[in-house]
Formats: sequence, C-alpha cells, structure tokens
Amino acid sequence: MKTRKIALVLMLFVVFAATVVPTLAADSVLTLTEDEINSAYFITNTPRRIVTNAAVDLQPGQAVVSLTVTLRGRDPLAVSGTVVPSVNNGRIYWSVTTASVDGTTVSDALLTQINTAISSAWRNYVRGKLPTGRVTAITLSDTDVQISYQER
Repeated sequence: MKTRKIALVLMLFVVFAATVVPTLAADSVLTLTEDEINSAYFITNTPRRIVTNAAVDLQPGQAVVSLTVTLRGRDPLAVSGTVVPSVNNGRIYWSVTTASVDGTTVSDALLTQINTAISSAWRNYVRGKLPTGRVTAITLSDTDVQISYQER
C-alpha cells in the first residue's frame, strides 16, 4: 500500500513537471520601442535640472545617448555616449564604449565612472517592466530593444 502511494505521488509529480516546467522555462520577449524609451519619465523629466534635451537613438547592437548639460554660470555642453548591452548570469549590463563632451572624447577614468553610474539607473528603469526571471538575450535594432527572458 505504501509503495502504491509513493508511486502515485511520483507519477503525479512527473505529470505535473511535464506540463508545468516547459511553461515556466518558455522564453518571453519584452519589446521597448525607441519612442517608448524617449517618452519615459527619466528621459522627459531628468532628475537633475542641469540636464536637458535627453534622447536615446537606437542602432543595431548599440544605443547612442545624447543630452545637454548646463552648469551654473557656464555655457551648455553637448554630451553623448555609445552604450552596448550584454547579458551575464541572467542580468543585463550596459557598457559605455565611447563618450564625448562637446566633441572631445572623455578619459578612460571618466568612462569607468560613467559605467558605474549607469548600472543602477538601468536596473531601476527595468524594475517593474519585467516579471521575476532571468534575461536570456537582448537585441537592439534601429527601432526597438527586444529583451528575451524566462519567467519564474
């Protein structure tokens, strides 16, 4: 009798696993268009008043972020940077590969500081847009960002 109950429980578990696990492991895709990104609150209402004219230009495999920075008592500075995404251990990481201020390329030390600062900003933007799970891929085109993920 005990063996039958164990066998029945195991069989139910196998049936459950066969029907539920493929559903849980299926990839889903979140698509963010360039227009959605550029109309996001942190682009249209940047947290710092010194930043204006923020915009994101999606390109295949990368994004170009441009903005104007106006420090008190100084002329406005045109700032731009090229960012490239990667996926590591189920998370998206962005790396600024080049950045410039008024057409002058910034130093490697400043590039490192920029990379450190943007990691938390991206996490905060994506939070709430993706359900709990693991990112499996990210693809950028001229018009959108597609994030493939497995829900938990």
